[in-house]
Amino acid sequence: MPTGKERIAEIVAFSKIHSEEETLKEYMLTYETLHRYFRVFKQCSKIAVVASTKKTGFVDWRKWSAMLQNHQALHEKASWSQDKATIELSTTYPCIVYKPMSDFHLGSIGTNYESFMKFTDLFLEIPYLYGSLIGDETDNFVSFKNQLAVLQQIMSPEEQDIFLESWLAEVMDKMLFASWGNHGAFEERVSGKNAGKTLLNRRMIYFNGIGVCTLKLNDQVYKMVATHKTPQHSTMNLTHGLKQLARKEISDADIYIEGHYHIPAMEVAFERGMYQIFMVLGTLKQNDGYAKRGFSYFTADKDGAIVIDATQHRMIPFPCLDDALEYAKLRNGE
Repeated sequence: MPTGKERIAEIVAFSKIHSEEETLKEYMLTYETLHRYFRVFKQCSKIAVVASTKKTGFVDWRKWSAMLQNHQALHEKASWSQDKATIELSTTYPCIVYKPMSDFHLGSIGTNYESFMKFTDLFLEIPYLYGSLIGDETDNFVSFKNQLAVLQQIMSPEEQDIFLESWLAEVMDKMLFASWGNHGAFEERVSGKNAGKTLLNRRMIYFNGIGVCTLKLNDQVYKMVATHKTPQHSTMNLTHGLKQLARKEISDADIYIEGHYHIPAMEVAFERGMYQIFMVLGTLKQNDGYAKRGFSYFTADKDGAIVIDATQHRMIPFPCLDDALEYAKLRNGE
């Protein structure tokens, strides 16, 4: 139905060839409203626009859809991130040790840099020790609700990235993959960019969300699911989020890993007809004011590692790396 001036003009035109009663009935008007319309029409008629250059827009949604699909294809082609990956690893050792790592928080005043250096030397020294990065490698407090966390950085976010890049140059050949972290998302919040993500995904397999990695170790195949954090975390059962991920999303993996919560936990469960390992990682950020408020008074100085067999389908989780290496050395004949 016409509105505004067009409606008033229509009513006035109708009234010229019909009676007043017919007009009131046709447009469901009161007597006062009809005569007010007459007055408005009379005033508008005194100022008439003869012509204008008013632009009229036109959208063809089908052409827009074709353009959007083309942009999607270009975006996907330009992306370095992925959701799934396969890694083929050949070894002469009977087993390897897999050490997932999370929450270094490099740049924080509370990070244990002595442990970080000792671990790196050990990581490079042992040929059958492999790892992956499960997020929050740097502190990266570029924006946060609490300035205490921001001011407890002893390197700027830019310096943190430079430091991480130098470290990656030494270790990345032994890293299977890397995952997203919520501290990288702090930068996304203010700029839409993520320098840490760019740094990692140019050098290794990078999961920008939940990632699935199929590891082919000689003739054995192991499926791993990793993400920085799961949404259904429970302080009463630290592996709850990972088990819900297995039950609701990806049911057939051998190993499920997450970080973020700074408190390590590990569980082996027989579900869906197979043994599955659920592992929550700890942190090197062991003396930090905000962490003691937001996570726990206590922080563990060690977290889990998994011995993965290269001769048969067998995984043995250990609560700390030292125990896993001790077993692997015996298994590998050292």
